[in-house]
Amino acid sequence: MDLLQKALVLKNAAAWSREFNITPGALSHAIKQGRLSPVLAGNFAIELGEEPEPWMAIAAMEAEKESELLARLKSRVKAWRRL
Repeated sequence: MDLLQKALVLKNAAAWSREFNITPGALSHAIKQGRLSPVLAGNFAIELGEEPEPWMAIAAMEAEKESELLARLKSRVKAWRRL
């Protein structure tokens, strides 16, 4: 959601919806759920001049239910997020 907050500083949700050719409801749903799909995260990253892959991975992890395996991945995020 950090990525979405950065994006919303530049443009409002309606403008992003038009740019990405998605319904305003899709973005509204992401905001309500507190997470982006990996596809949206990657596209926001591109538009913000950032590498999309780490943001796509973060979005995918945010969509997962809590588990030991997810906790293990999250413990490594700081190591690969710097790349």
